[in-house]
Amino acid sequence: MVKFSACFPGQGSQKKMMAIDLYNNSKSVRELFELASDATKIDVYSLLASSDESTLQRTENTQVAITVANRSVATVLKEGGITFSSTAGFSLGELSAYAEAKVIGEKELFEIVKTRGILMAEASKNNQEVGMAAVVGIGFDKVNHLLKASGAENLYLSNDNSPYQVVIAGYSSEIERYTELLKKEGAKRVITLRVSGPFHTPYMQTSQNEFASFLEDYTFSDAQIPLYLNVTGELEKEGNKIKQSAIKQLTQAVRWTSIMQKVVEDNNVDVALEVGPGKVLNGLWKNSGQSVECHSLESYDEIQKFIEEL
Repeated sequence: MVKFSACFPGQGSQKKMMAIDLYNNSKSVRELFELASDATKIDVYSLLASSDESTLQRTENTQVAITVANRSVATVLKEGGITFSSTAGFSLGELSAYAEAKVIGEKELFEIVKTRGILMAEASKNNQEVGMAAVVGIGFDKVNHLLKASGAENLYLSNDNSPYQVVIAGYSSEIERYTELLKKEGAKRVITLRVSGPFHTPYMQTSQNEFASFLEDYTFSDAQIPLYLNVTGELEKEGNKIKQSAIKQLTQAVRWTSIMQKVVEDNNVDVALEVGPGKVLNGLWKNSGQSVECHSLESYDEIQKFIEEL
């Protein structure tokens, strides 16, 4: 039996009309849209189908919209007989993985995502002077060592995307100051990113504290399938530890490279599936050098073709 790993994309993968074709072709997806609308008090159909680009890119909207799209793709895949042997999600996508592993229910997922998005949007407004940049050509451990050894202050690693790409965050002047050092030590490029906030860094500490208070009323169950966490890059089953990781994730780096390596080492995947909009995770899998393929599935036709060819 083929072991599929559900990998859910995060913020940045959004696009207008995502998941609308799934809505049109699946009663279960229409029911999911209704549940998400009730939980968030947002008309999610209108958000995905009618919003202009600027509205959809607002963090408080983006996080709800992508989560609806992620869970819609998962729903249609399961309607077609696909079952997942493991799961993970990139940044925001990790919350979709919680639902896939039955750690939280779909209603709770959308409630939590809505509040997470609002808190992160507010923190972003308070940190507008902070920028982010992709460092291409060297990996997480080397960049981390270089920044610590050179005494960089207020500059943090945000994303460990692949063995040859990481994201750093800090004051723009700080990023500029260390760009030449990074290039001297092997970085091919240091690319300024257009992002809405310094996610996964200590700049999000206030949001993390408020998110922790919000989650006090929620129970996280033990994972029903292998679930890999951003904060550690490791497998975790215990619900309370997953809950603490969901909180810590706001200020700590996404260890996606470690997740890709670990899920393969643990023999919990034969084929990785990018379950949601875009092809970001597909690209990171290719760049990682892993032997396992990753297929991006977001449209109804793509999903049906994939199932037919199995």
